[in-house]
Amino acid sequence: MDKWILHFSLLLVLLGFVFFGSKKGEVTALLRVAEKSIEKEPDKALILLDSIQQMEELSEQQQALWCLLYTSVLDRKQIKHTSDSLIQIAVSYYEKNDLPERKMQAYYYYGIVLQDLNDAIQAQDYYLRAYKLGIELERYVFLGRICANLGTLYTYQELCSQASHFQQKAVSYFEKNRDTVRLSLVFRDMARIHLNEHRLDSAVVNYTKALKYTSDVHKFCMFNELTGAYARMGDYEKGVSCAHMAYDRAETVEDSCLVSLALGSLYLRMGKKDSAYHYLSFCRQSTDPYTLKDLYLYLAQFEKSRHNWPTYAFYQEQYNVFRDSIDNLTKMETLARLQRLYDYREIEKKKEYYRQESDRKTGKLYKLSLGGVGCLLFVVCIIFYLWKERKKKEEQLNQSLRRKEQQYLNSQQYLEERNAVMAQLEQQYEAVVAQLSEQSSRFTTSVQEKINSSHPFFTSELYRGVYAEWKKLDEVQWAEVIKMIDHILYKDFTGKIRMLYPRISELDLNVCYLVKLEIPVGRIAVLLSVNSQAISNKRKRLYEKLTQEKGSAQDFDKFIKTF
Repeated sequence: MDKWILHFSLLLVLLGFVFFGSKKGEVTALLRVAEKSIEKEPDKALILLDSIQQMEELSEQQQALWCLLYTSVLDRKQIKHTSDSLIQIAVSYYEKNDLPERKMQAYYYYGIVLQDLNDAIQAQDYYLRAYKLGIELERYVFLGRICANLGTLYTYQELCSQASHFQQKAVSYFEKNRDTVRLSLVFRDMARIHLNEHRLDSAVVNYTKALKYTSDVHKFCMFNELTGAYARMGDYEKGVSCAHMAYDRAETVEDSCLVSLALGSLYLRMGKKDSAYHYLSFCRQSTDPYTLKDLYLYLAQFEKSRHNWPTYAFYQEQYNVFRDSIDNLTKMETLARLQRLYDYREIEKKKEYYRQESDRKTGKLYKLSLGGVGCLLFVVCIIFYLWKERKKKEEQLNQSLRRKEQQYLNSQQYLEERNAVMAQLEQQYEAVVAQLSEQSSRFTTSVQEKINSSHPFFTSELYRGVYAEWKKLDEVQWAEVIKMIDHILYKDFTGKIRMLYPRISELDLNVCYLVKLEIPVGRIAVLLSVNSQAISNKRKRLYEKLTQEKGSAQDFDKFIKTF
């Protein structure tokens, strides 16, 4: 029932997005819900992320977060990554912006993607970057995961000391967060490291710790590996006991064959040949080459102890065939790993070359900049000198003018004539102003009368219907209104609007037409069958689209009326 409720609620969310569109705020809220659902409900998070369409309409920040969350969901669902294109978008964005926690997460998931792509060296590099940021931010949840993955990478490269160091750190971080599931895996990985170092007692201790935190579903693998540890220690009785516990939890034939192989080898070493042969014979059902290789080795030893030389030779030959096949496979994997290491070093060499080239070009740019600054200072000095000379000449000219003016002022006749002329000019000015005012008033009245007489549309039945009477316009009425606007009232109004906003919708165009005709907002809402608040939001959004500036609905009305 809960699953049906979940799917029904998600369906409602998707339908809401289909009918009403995903605005930036809604997308941000959806991303926030998806992020909260990743750990406990990854399926729900994946559905929510997949519901976001038209990625090109998202902001750069939203695109980066979507890519980060999508990569995180795939990791949570244990889906192997096949490309790093998505996480690269997130890494590139968070490297350019000061968001250290997001950058840490992006580095961590980039390391996981590279690890899935078998690029261990670069994965290690990004894990270490994430680890450094995690230490600064004290994010222990991510620090534990980062250290665990670094330990796995170092184990893959057979660097047991570094692997053990980071696994120990992972244990301390997971214990702080009481993450029992990951504690179990870390203790298991530490036990494997100790097995590689032939520290068998430490391996057994860590397997025992891992079993304390392991759920019953996953105890099969723990008991099976613990069986191998006891076998290498020579404690066959405990090995047999653990093997039987693993056998009780086997779910597939391959699991049963794997445990039977361990039991057969233990009983063979204990001298219980009948029991050994019973379990080894069961292993013939296996299809795993590693299991079959060990099976033929133990069967050869069994036949050798019975002095059955022809059968011994047959099993030994079969063992050699499987061993050579596995050795070739291992050799190919080793060569591939070395090739990736070589490729990584070549990349690092290229990076160093380009860094040095960048430094060289930067130095040259600095020199050019200094030369440019010197030239600029020289030009400024010349301009300043010329300016001073000009000011000096202006001052001399002003002094000469003042002397001449003083001479004129000393002449009483000049003053009287000038006053008379000024009085006459003032009278002429007042007369001209009065005449222009009268002409302007007559012109305004004439223009208004011409407008009213040349545009009977504003007194027509169509305009009255739009302005006050009709509840909705049909296609014919809309066509008449648009034709009147574009061909008679305001030439090519629609074409000019589309030049500013080519992707404008028909509904938005209708809002522009009605505002141009000065139809009230309430009437616009009635004619378009939406509420007044939606009309106000549309006017504000249209103003931003048409002018590329922030503004209000009133700004839109002024813009359209004067357009």
